Amino acid sequence: MNKPFFILCCSFLCFLCFEAPAQMKNVTNQTKNTETIFVTGYMNYPPFGYIEEYRRDKLDKTRYAYHSIFDGVMDELKQNSNLKLTYLYSPDASEDQFLEDINSGKTDIFLGVYYDTQKFQRTELVYPSLINNPVIVITLPEMAEKIGNLAELKQLKGAICTQERLSDYVSKQLKDYSLEYVDTPLEMFQKLYTGEVDYVFATQYFGIIEAAKLGIRKQLSFSKQIIWNMPVFIGVSQLSKSRKFLVQKLSSYSENPLNRQKIEKRLQDLIYDIELKNQGLISPVFVKKEN
Repeated sequence: MNKPFFILCCSFLCFLCFEAPAQMKNVTNQTKNTETIFVTGYMNYPPFGYIEEYRRDKLDKTRYAYHSIFDGVMDELKQNSNLKLTYLYSPDASEDQFLEDINSGKTDIFLGVYYDTQKFQRTELVYPSLINNPVIVITLPEMAEKIGNLAELKQLKGAICTQERLSDYVSKQLKDYSLEYVDTPLEMFQKLYTGEVDYVFATQYFGIIEAAKLGIRKQLSFSKQIIWNMPVFIGVSQLSKSRKFLVQKLSSYSENPLNRQKIEKRLQDLIYDIELKNQGLISPVFVKKEN
């Protein structure tokens, strides 16, 4: 064989051996199908869904970030699958408008769904539930000693915040009580302090977090008895094109007991951080009552 021709052939074969894999890798990356999954939830209901304001520096404009107790679940879903997660939220809107999208399939995942509740009628629940959302009674310490059972509550006046998110079953049960519905946790606790109401109904974690923000958690009595318990699920739209895949992946995650422990730890860390941030701070509304 002609020596120059042999050298040329060898060089060409070496080029193919070294370059072909790189070209295959590039083609794979370019043609990789990354699917966008739209995620939404509660807009103002910590710890299950809430929007935080932040700035990168003093001169930066106000920015917003969405958070949920399920952040870790979504992070693992993203890491372990070929998905791009896009959060849909608005600081100026209720989550009701996003519920329409979850029921129509425009949104794929809703974080914080209740069983057998009309507003989630076209949402498939991911079993098992990773966390429960119990309803409890909050009173001033002196009133806690006077309430012996639930029957006595029906003879008293209570309050509940309209920011609460409840199952249909619990909402029906509340009709048996004399309740005033107020728009903010501040107004609700203020009525409790001034004696306008004898107690408040609140979901445990929302009540603790909102009291901690106002600096009054230690001055209130939180019932150890659970009045109603509501399992909270991650929901997948029944009309989502990725429904089967999402339900399978999320169910596999939820079935691991260690992941439920992660949620509980995240919850305790969140409450601790809020209390630490508001330590020593008491809303002016409650200072007079303190003195």
